[in-house]
Amino acid sequence: MISAQGRHARSSIATLRFAALLGVGAVSACGADSEAAREREHESVVITQWNDSTELFLEYPHLIARQATGNWAIHLSSMKDFKPIRAGTLTVRFLGAEGAAETFTIDSVARDGIFLLDPVIARPGIYQVELELESPQVSSRHVLPEVRVLPQESEIPYAEEEDAGGIAFLKEQQWQIAWEVMPAREDTVRSTTAAPGEVVAPDGALVEVSAPTDGIAEASANRGAPSVGQSVSQGQVLVVLSPTAQDGGFAQARARLDRLDREVERDERLYAAGAIPQRRLEEARHDLEVARAEVNAIGAGGVGDDYRLRLTSPIDGVIARRNFIPGGRVEAGATLFTIVDPRTAWLRVHVPPAASSEIPSNARATFTIDGSRQSHTTSRLVSVGSVLDPRTRTLPVVFEIAAAGGRFTFGQFAQVAVPTGGSVAGVAIPNRAIIDDNGTPVAYVQAGGETFERRVLSLGASDGVRTHVVAGIRPGDMVVTTGGFQVRLASMSGDDFAGGHAH
Repeated sequence: MISAQGRHARSSIATLRFAALLGVGAVSACGADSEAAREREHESVVITQWNDSTELFLEYPHLIARQATGNWAIHLSSMKDFKPIRAGTLTVRFLGAEGAAETFTIDSVARDGIFLLDPVIARPGIYQVELELESPQVSSRHVLPEVRVLPQESEIPYAEEEDAGGIAFLKEQQWQIAWEVMPAREDTVRSTTAAPGEVVAPDGALVEVSAPTDGIAEASANRGAPSVGQSVSQGQVLVVLSPTAQDGGFAQARARLDRLDREVERDERLYAAGAIPQRRLEEARHDLEVARAEVNAIGAGGVGDDYRLRLTSPIDGVIARRNFIPGGRVEAGATLFTIVDPRTAWLRVHVPPAASSEIPSNARATFTIDGSRQSHTTSRLVSVGSVLDPRTRTLPVVFEIAAAGGRFTFGQFAQVAVPTGGSVAGVAIPNRAIIDDNGTPVAYVQAGGETFERRVLSLGASDGVRTHVVAGIRPGDMVVTTGGFQVRLASMSGDDFAGGHAH
C-alpha cells in the first residue's frame, strides 16, 4: 500500500474552488470584497493518498468547531483504470480520542469522481478521519491520521508564499485521457543490448505458387480465385490454367501420359492371355509412372480430365500477394500467389559479435515495432549465427514469436532488447514512463493529486520493458507511466492549458 499526505498553501486557487462549490456569486460591495480577500489568504489543506483500490485527492478549508466552513472536495479515482468513481456511497467518520464523534454519509457523487461534504464538528481537537467507499466500481478505505478542528476562526493559519515549482494537471484532465501512475520499486533488471531487427517468416511459412507452364487463366474458371488477405487451406485450388502449345510442354506430357496409360491396359490384357512376357508389362508400367510423375510435377498435383492445370495451396495460410488477372496470359515460372502462415513469426536481429557470445540459450528478447510503443516478448531463441554480415558487420540472431496470430507483418522493422546475461539491482520503472525531451530522458512524478514534477533521469540497464534508474527517481515515487506527454504539454503551456475546475 502506498500513501502520502500533506498540506499545500494554495489558498488563492483552492478557496475560489470552494466558493464555486457553494455557489457563491460575484459580490460588488466593498465589505464583501474585503472579506473575500481575507478568506483567500487563509491556508487550505490538500491531501493525496493512494491505496491498492483508489487514489484520494482531498481539498478542504480548516475546520472550526460548531461551524460550517465550506465543502470538502473529495476526489476519488479507481486504481484499476484511473477513471473517476461514478457511483457509490462514501461514509466519513471523525474519530476523536474517546471514539466516534461524528459520522457523515454521502449517498452519491456530486459529479463524476467528486463527493462533496460540509462537515460540522461540535468539539475542537485532533481527529482521525476514515473515508470508506462502497461503489460498483471498487470498495476502498482511506485513513487520515490527523485532522485538526480549531476552536475559533482566528487560529486558522495564513498561507505562505506559494511554491511555483510544480506542474498543474487537473483531475478532470487526467480522467479524460489514457492515464496510469505506479510507484517506483526496487527490482532486478536483466542486462540487454539494443539492436535493430526485422519480423520475417519462419522457414516453410512463406511459399510461392508459380506457373509450371505457359498458359491462360481463363476468366470463367477463375472468378472465385482467392484474393489478398483471404485464408486458404492446404490443397485448396488457387488458379486454373489452360496451357498453351509448346514443345515439351504440358499438352505433350499429358498426351504421352494418356497414351502410356492405354498401353499399360492393353499389355495387362496381353500378359493375362500369355501373349507377352512379364518384362514387357513391367517396362510399360515403369514408363507410365515416369510420365504420371512428370505431369503431376507440371500440374502441381491438380491435373483435371479437361487438360487444365489446377494449382493448389501447399500450406494453410493467408494470401499475401496475387499476381495474375483472370483472362490473362501467364508465363512459365511466373509467381502467381505468395502465401504466408501468420500463426508464427521469427524476429531476425542484427547483434554485434561481442554481444552475441553472451546471449543465454533460454533468452527471450523484448521488442517494439517501429512506430509503436507497445512492447512484445519472443517465445524462444531459435539460432545464433556464426558468419558476419559483410555489410553490417553483425551476426544474425533469430527468435521465435509464437502465437503471433497475424499481429505482425513480415518485413516490419523493430527495436529489440536482447538479453546478454547478468543483471542490475535498483530502482526500476517501465520504459513507457521515460520520455525523450530533446535528447534528455525524463519522467514525471505525481507529487500530489494535481501537481507533478519533471525529473531528469540517469539511466542504467534495460531489459526492454523496464529500465534501471541510477538517479532521478526514488523508491515510492508515483511515476506517470501513461499520460506523461500530456503532462509535458501542460508544463509548456502554463496555466492556460490547466484551465480550472468545473466543479
